[in-house]
Amino acid sequence: MRMAGGNLKPLYLPLALAIVLIGIGVAALIATKQYLDQTLIQHKVALAERQAIQNKLSRATEEEREIREKLVDYRKLLARGVIGDERRLEWVETIGQIKNDYKLSEIKYQIEPQRTLELPGIAPTSDVEFRVSALKVDMQLLHEGDLFLFLDGLRSKLKAHVLVRSCSIQRIDRSGQDRGIAPRLRADCVIDLVTIRDKQLKSG
Repeated sequence: MRMAGGNLKPLYLPLALAIVLIGIGVAALIATKQYLDQTLIQHKVALAERQAIQNKLSRATEEEREIREKLVDYRKLLARGVIGDERRLEWVETIGQIKNDYKLSEIKYQIEPQRTLELPGIAPTSDVEFRVSALKVDMQLLHEGDLFLFLDGLRSKLKAHVLVRSCSIQRIDRSGQDRGIAPRLRADCVIDLVTIRDKQLKSG
């Protein structure tokens, strides 16, 4: 069935309306996609910000724990007398006390002049300085346990951090002598007595 050309005019309006509706639908789809994309971006940003905040909180908690541990260690070192200038006279008295307390045999020793201690991986700072005095010991032993008693006494009683650099033990030749309970061994040791000079504490 053919329609006369004049009869097509009534179809223009529905056709135009359909085109407009299709355009609106396409625009709505595009707008919806853009909204979803923007929402997804905002969600990712929010997750990233939350993760960053959690990381900061974790770092702050870790730093707080490290600072607390360092403060505890600092207080322990301060209580032990490790922080501060060397106490050479006290060291001499303490070594004598250790000898008497453990009933050790003859002990000869020499404390060398103090110097700056260089530690691998630790750079010196303007606030803290590590100082060391080398203690050279020549002592006679009834048995090896006397040496361990002496070293334990130094670590527990001496106001310094005790770092044993070297120790050698040799047997004493007592041929032809009445050995009895005389010392059978001789120990030569080099021991570092480390102190920490806190310049801020000193100035305060």
